[in-house]
Amino acid sequence: MKYPIVKPFLPPLNDYTAHITSIFERNWLTNNGPCLQKLEQQLAEYFNVEHLLLVANGTLALQVAFAALNIDANKKSSVLTTPFSFAATASSLCFAGITPEFVDINPNTYNIDITKVTPAQLSNASAILGVHVFGNPCDVDTIEQIAKQHDLKVIYDAAHAFASNLNGESVLSYGDIATLSLHATKLFHSVEGGAIIFKYKADYLKAKQLINFGFDAQQNPEFVGINAKMSEMHAAMGLSLFKSLPHITAQRRALTVRYAERLTAIAGLELQQWHDSGENNGAYMPVLLNSETVLVQVQKVLTEFGIQTRRYFYPSLSLVPAYGMQGSTPIANNISERILCLPMYTDLALDGVDEICECLIIALKQAS
Repeated sequence: MKYPIVKPFLPPLNDYTAHITSIFERNWLTNNGPCLQKLEQQLAEYFNVEHLLLVANGTLALQVAFAALNIDANKKSSVLTTPFSFAATASSLCFAGITPEFVDINPNTYNIDITKVTPAQLSNASAILGVHVFGNPCDVDTIEQIAKQHDLKVIYDAAHAFASNLNGESVLSYGDIATLSLHATKLFHSVEGGAIIFKYKADYLKAKQLINFGFDAQQNPEFVGINAKMSEMHAAMGLSLFKSLPHITAQRRALTVRYAERLTAIAGLELQQWHDSGENNGAYMPVLLNSETVLVQVQKVLTEFGIQTRRYFYPSLSLVPAYGMQGSTPIANNISERILCLPMYTDLALDGVDEICECLIIALKQAS
C-alpha cells in the first residue's frame, strides 16, 4: 500500500535501546518503575494537569474511570454517551454491566449533542460519557451545565485528543475524568497504553489502587480492582518519543491544513467542523460523502490507487445489538454510513497529501 491509513511514528532506535538497557540493568520491569514515573511526570507537565495515571490501554482507562467514580451496574443506572465512536466507548460500559444510553450527535462536529437528551434518559442516568471525536473538543460548557443540573458525573473519552487544545489549554483538563489512548496508531503512543486524567485527587488515589488489584499500602485488597498497570517497556517507548512531540504536532497540523486547502469546497464531500475555540491536533482526516453508495465506490477506487482508507465509525454503536440499542440517533446512524478517513500519519509528506487529494477527486468523479 503506497499510502496506509496510519503508520506508527517511531523514535531513533538508539533512544529506545538506551531506555531498554537501563531497564535490563535495574531488572525492574513493571509495578510503577522509574520509566513509568518519569513519563507520567512529563505528560502531566505537558498537559498542565495535576493528576495523571498511566495504564495498560485506553479501554482499561475507561473501565477504571467508571469504577473510580462509583458508576456501576449495582445502581441500575445508565450512562449517556454517543453512538459515533469506536467500539470501546460502548463495550467498556457493557463489560462493566452499565447500560449505554445513546444520544444523537451534532451533524457538523460529529460530537454528542447533549441538548438532544430526553427527560426519560436523564432520569435514569448517572453520568455523561462524551467523546472528543477525531480530537474535536465537545461542547464542554453545555455538557457541564446539564451535568450540574442533574447531578451527573462527566467523563470524556479523549482517545483521539492528545495535543488537542480548547481555550488555550489541553482538552484533557475538562470533566471529572478524561481518558487517553496511547495505542501505536495514535499521534503519541507507547505501543500499547493509556492514561487517565482526574479533576479530583481522591478519584486519582482510588484509581491508583484500582489498577493494582485494589491493594492498599499493606498490599491487602481494600476493594475489588484489576491489573491495568503499564509496563516499563511500554513507558520506555513513550519516553523515547516524547522529545519528538514538537515535530509530531507541527507536522500533523501542517498536514491537516494542506488537506483542508485541497478539499474545501470540492463538490460531493464535507469536512468536520472544528470547535471555534479549539486547535486541531491532526489526529485523523475524515471526509463526509453524499451517500454510502458513493463511499463504497470511492473507497474501491482509492484502494486501486494504493491509498488505504477506513470507515470510522461504522456501524453506529446504537445499531449494535450487543450494546443494547438504547436511544434514537438518526443523525449518527446516517453519518456513520457516509464517513471515510483518509491517510494521516506523521511521516506523510505534503506532496503525498496532494496526490491523495488528486486521486480522491478522480474517485469522486467516477462515483458520480
